[in-house]
Amino acid sequence: MLAHNQRLQKLVGGGFLERMWLNAISGAQVFLLNRHKDRNVVRLIRQARRDRTSLLTAYEAYMVHSLTRAYHHLPGELAEVGVFQGASAKLICEAKGNATLHLFDTFEGLPKASKSDGAVHAENQYTCSLESVQSYLQGYPNVHFYKGLFPDLAGPIENKRFSFVHFDVDLYESTLACLTFFYPRMLSGGVMLSHDYSILAGVRKAVDQFLDDKPEKPIELPSTQCMIVKLG
Repeated sequence: MLAHNQRLQKLVGGGFLERMWLNAISGAQVFLLNRHKDRNVVRLIRQARRDRTSLLTAYEAYMVHSLTRAYHHLPGELAEVGVFQGASAKLICEAKGNATLHLFDTFEGLPKASKSDGAVHAENQYTCSLESVQSYLQGYPNVHFYKGLFPDLAGPIENKRFSFVHFDVDLYESTLACLTFFYPRMLSGGVMLSHDYSILAGVRKAVDQFLDDKPEKPIELPSTQCMIVKLG
């Protein structure tokens, strides 16, 4: 499985082939979602993908929106680490009602990768300015932005509790930092959702390593995502 994932990483790691792969998969998924799911959500996903570059497939985007809709009413708050151009944050904002959302990103692209990640991503890849994302998400209530390397700027949320958190950080050390920070702050039954678990070796290693001595195990979804449901 690891060797397969590494080959897939190299195939879809960036540029034209990545866009072709994402578009082909998402096109088929949008067709299926349009037949079986809430068409207003499908239209929202389509619009977000037209507005902004996104590396989420249609199914992955639907999961982000669906989990937000399922958990936003709980007393915990919401967070996303790895915002890029704000497409997934838009889906969260559309489903969260008045719940508080915390958005973290360097807004200067990815930090330097570690040996656990391999030569998949380049430093500063996926850059988008904070101002661009703020403009895109203006008008939604209770949205807070944090620019910098997570969790360096997480002081304001150290005493918060969370019902749903989305990670899309691509790298081993960044994924491990997210899990280390949010795991003890999740409500019982709350969900952490990570992108790229199935195709990025560093993300998988961080998740599996972190959960090795814990009762929770990753639930691998039929996409690149995994979800972790906090048990206590």
